[in-house]
Order: sequence, then C-alpha cells, then structure tokens
Amino acid sequence: MRRLIERFGAMVLSGLDWVGGLTSLALRSAAAGPRRPWGIDDIAAQLVEQGIRSLPIASFMSLFIGMILAVQFGAALADFGATMKLGDASSLALVRELLPTLIALTVGAKMAAGMAAELGSMKVTEQIDAVAALGADPIKKLVWPRLVAGTMAVPLLVAWGNIIALVGGMLIGEWVYGVPAGYFYETYVDELAPIDYLQSIVKGGTFGYLVGLIGCYQGFSTKFGTEAVGKSTMETVVATSICVILADFYITILFL
Repeated sequence: MRRLIERFGAMVLSGLDWVGGLTSLALRSAAAGPRRPWGIDDIAAQLVEQGIRSLPIASFMSLFIGMILAVQFGAALADFGATMKLGDASSLALVRELLPTLIALTVGAKMAAGMAAELGSMKVTEQIDAVAALGADPIKKLVWPRLVAGTMAVPLLVAWGNIIALVGGMLIGEWVYGVPAGYFYETYVDELAPIDYLQSIVKGGTFGYLVGLIGCYQGFSTKFGTEAVGKSTMETVVATSICVILADFYITILFL
C-alpha cells in the first residue's frame, strides 16, 4: 500500500511539474515573442510546414468525416422517414464538435510530434545551446514561430475542413438517400448560427496554441540519450490528445 501511494504521489508531482514547465514556457514566449525582430520569415516557414503540408490529410479526413456522419444520421432518419432533415442533423455536430476536435487529435498531434522531434534532435545535438551562444534567444527564434504558426494553421484547417465535410455530406445525401445537394446545402447552412462558426474557430485556435506549446515544450525537455527523442515524441502525442480533449470540454461548456 505504501509503495502504491508513493507511486501515485510521484505521478501527481510529475504532472504538476509538467504543467508548471508548460506554463513557464507560455509566459516566456508571450514576453519574448512580440519583441522585434518579428520573425515573419520564420513564422511563414512554419505556416508552410504545419499548415500547407497538412492540407492533404486534413482534406481527406474531413471528406470522410462528413460522409460517415451523413451515413450514420441518414440511417437513423430513414427509420422515421425524415431523410430530408439530413443537412440539419449533420451541421451542428460537424461544425461545433467533430471537425475541430478530430483535426486537432490527428493533424494537430502530427504537428506537435514533428516539433518535438525536431527540437528534441536539436537539443540532443546541442544546436539549441549554439543558438543561445550566438546571442539569439531560443524562445524567440525557435518557440515563437511554431507557436504562432500552430495557432493560425489549425483554425484555418478547421475552416477548410468544414467546407470539405459539407461536400462529403452532400455527396452521401444525393447518392445514398436521395436528398438533393442544393436542399442539403440550404438546410445545412440555415441550421448554423454565427456563434457556431465562432465556436469552431475558437476551438481550432485554442487547439493550435496547445499543439505548438506542447510540441515545443516536449522538444526542449528532451533528455540526452539515444532513445530520448523517440520517447519525447511519443509523450507529445499522448499529452496533446489529453489536453485537446480537456480544452474541448471546457470550451463547449463556455459556449453553451
């Protein structure tokens, strides 16, 4: 029993230490980021790396999310002879919840793991120390561009995914359930209010910030050794998934 309590206490202390380190990095980034030079080129390069190169997987996933949800809702509505309500039923679930969360859990986790692996490799090979030795601030040079790019890229991917998911739902509605594409579109859009789009974008921006913050923190926290980078990358995916789910819960409560 004593050993079990000690292990539980060690886990709690480790978790608190991780949250404290994450908060410290967020505060240091907020202090260092707005200072000149702005680092526009670095931010643009990270936007290409995280956003543009994530478009294919985000589009593929969004299309099939829209199609899968339309199949599920269509099957349920067909039992009541209400398949013409397919657009209404799909819109809120996709825009408010499914797309922002699933894009963050898949594309966002991929982005965070890439940051952790890149920065972890730089730390192991002492490149971060070299940046500091040359007089540059590693937070400003390495963390800030990734943080800004993540915060911008994920909501943009979510907005694009909303359009692609709508197309996927329209295809299933037209081909499988006989719902005209134009009618599906009208009912889909009419069901949504501006607050629903705002909720989707706020979730995307929050998830993107968490993706950048966790990826950079895990990279900077990588220990030295042959297995350190792989372990840090794995922990990044787990931590990102947990934090995205928790943030999704609280943002949903806030908007409701």
